[in-house]
Amino acid sequence: MNFIINYKDFIVAFVIATILLIPFELYVKTVEHWPAAYDLESLDMWADWRAEVDNLDSEDVVILGSSRGHFDLNINLWDSITGRKPIMLAYPGSSPYHTVEDIIEKSSFNGLLVISTSPGLFYTMKGSWGANRGKALVDQYYNRTYAQQFSNMVYNLVDPLFSFTQGNDLNLESLIGRIPFENRDSIDGAAIWPAMVAMDKYRNIRMIPQMETDSVFQKKQTDIWFNPDPKNRFVDSIDVVIGHYVNLVKKFKANGGRVAFIRPPVTDYYLDTETRLFPREKYWDRLILESGCPGYHFQDYDESKDMIPPEWSHLNRRDSDIYTKTIINLLKKDQLQ
Repeated sequence: MNFIINYKDFIVAFVIATILLIPFELYVKTVEHWPAAYDLESLDMWADWRAEVDNLDSEDVVILGSSRGHFDLNINLWDSITGRKPIMLAYPGSSPYHTVEDIIEKSSFNGLLVISTSPGLFYTMKGSWGANRGKALVDQYYNRTYAQQFSNMVYNLVDPLFSFTQGNDLNLESLIGRIPFENRDSIDGAAIWPAMVAMDKYRNIRMIPQMETDSVFQKKQTDIWFNPDPKNRFVDSIDVVIGHYVNLVKKFKANGGRVAFIRPPVTDYYLDTETRLFPREKYWDRLILESGCPGYHFQDYDESKDMIPPEWSHLNRRDSDIYTKTIINLLKKDQLQ
């Protein structure tokens, strides 16, 4: 088959694309809530940082969990305080069921694991939606092709140069996806997720100013979070779930590793429902007792017990920094950091 390249059409298309993109690029560079950002849900970026784990020593830190661990701990600040930048492997919407297993059973890491718990995701079984999100990360690390690795390398080199490509919350595709179309024919449109955070090349997260202060942004997000009839679908599997983590932690500590569990701040709807569906004594207290690990629950400390996440579930930049310092101090007190 012969391929004929029409250079004239290509040049015309390139010129039109450039004319359209230049003003948009200039615009987004001037808007406060468009910081440099990477794709929050990039499996390849997670895999890149997973690949660094075997290069760590016993003084290093790896953070696992879901979005609260990811958003609420500022690893750049952590680095400035301790001289060690943690590897951030927490991932939004995921259970660490498979990622904890992967680090403990398949890596040589024997430093400090900080495992963040979000009850609705953490206390779920293998095969759950959250666990499958975590499994996809592990699978990507082991199964991605050389072409995928090369493509991601090019992306990491080129993407920071342009603001209009930044992040899965802030790029043009995301903006188009957030155009509010009216519901019709008794069919509700998909939920329109507002921009919430920006992620840097180290997978460090910062909440954008609009989510911190704009009540419209916050209301859009809490409307998505709210479930009028939340359930604990794995209430009968708690023995298996906690046993899974306890067995892994024992193996990790036997190899010289250290583990700390954290329970980041929540408020309003999440505080009410998680307190009711996941009673502390049956879940958190049991996990800490049976694992023999230190556990830092936000309600136990003056610095974090009264924090109010803007959209119930994730901290603003100021509180994130305070919470990060609090966790570091607690780890130092227990001689883990």
